[in-house]
Amino acid sequence: MTKHKSALSASRIKTLQQCSWKYWCNYILKLPDKSNEGASRGWICHLIFELLGNERHLSNYKLVTDSGSIYACPAIEKLVLYHANKLGVADKDNLKMMDEMTINGLNYDFFGGDDEEPNEAISEQYFDIEICKDDISFRMRGFIDKLFLYKDKSYALIRDFKSNKQMFKGKEITDNLQNLMYSMAVKHLFPDVKNTQSEFLFLKFEMQKDMFNNPGKGVLRMDPVLQEELSGLEYELTEIQNYIDNFDEEKALSNFAANQGYPKDGTFGGPLACGKDGYKMRQGQPMLDKNGEPIVAFICSHRKPMEYYALLEDDKVIKSCFVEDKEDLIKIQKENQEIKLMKYSGCPHWHPPEHVDLFD
Repeated sequence: MTKHKSALSASRIKTLQQCSWKYWCNYILKLPDKSNEGASRGWICHLIFELLGNERHLSNYKLVTDSGSIYACPAIEKLVLYHANKLGVADKDNLKMMDEMTINGLNYDFFGGDDEEPNEAISEQYFDIEICKDDISFRMRGFIDKLFLYKDKSYALIRDFKSNKQMFKGKEITDNLQNLMYSMAVKHLFPDVKNTQSEFLFLKFEMQKDMFNNPGKGVLRMDPVLQEELSGLEYELTEIQNYIDNFDEEKALSNFAANQGYPKDGTFGGPLACGKDGYKMRQGQPMLDKNGEPIVAFICSHRKPMEYYALLEDDKVIKSCFVEDKEDLIKIQKENQEIKLMKYSGCPHWHPPEHVDLFD
């Protein structure tokens, strides 16, 4: 039995650091959250990478890479269209972007054997690791997109696909928590591994190697992680774990993104994470898309009040959905669970002094 109910992940910690209220909404209230198109496209690309990373689907991998399109394989096309329709990204432009990003990732040393054949190649390596020793105590969980073990498993290459429209900047490079946590996880899963290195592959950028075997700008190769860094990380994760295990509404009100300064290193955070209501503007006028329609501005999904349905068991939220998606909860509801209409009063920074009550 685990000591810590909540497992740490790089994305969970990033959310906490970005905005305490967003963390409260995502992980405590478990409010429904509409994925943006970029996140939906990225999820579908990852799904195809996971499937084609399996040796059983090598013929499909060759089919799509030889043709230069994932839609050359009827089974993959059917799968992509199913999820794209469900996620609202089945239009021509989104389908084209998913095709290009996926082919880009498949063409970059997908099986890790360009320079040296790995002893083992793993797609979607899962880990759920709890460490409790002396004054160290934390639990971390996640999936590694691609993991290659070389030289009798003494060296590990960790690879993560990114569908971001921008490359990492500033602290995202110099102090990347995902890089450190994945390196630590690999060393626990494979004790013979002495050295680890991570690569972040940005699918919207050129990644293919040149004639001198140098990767394109879309490949961010991190410095090897030192053991001293991992030792320090254990103490950092212990502190974060303790904070999260005792997270309450008072802490949720303590660090709004809107009250933080604008990032000076070009990263996304501070008031930028709140977004704004309305359209993207330029020189006082709404920006238009290629069809001449105003472009809706980004806004945090937890900024405005809303009603939603929650699936409850013993007054604990199991899952939630938007009002129009109630049928999704009915399909998974068990005998001891109830579905209840809930009211969310919006972010307290933008809608004071309303109070969020889970079971009002």
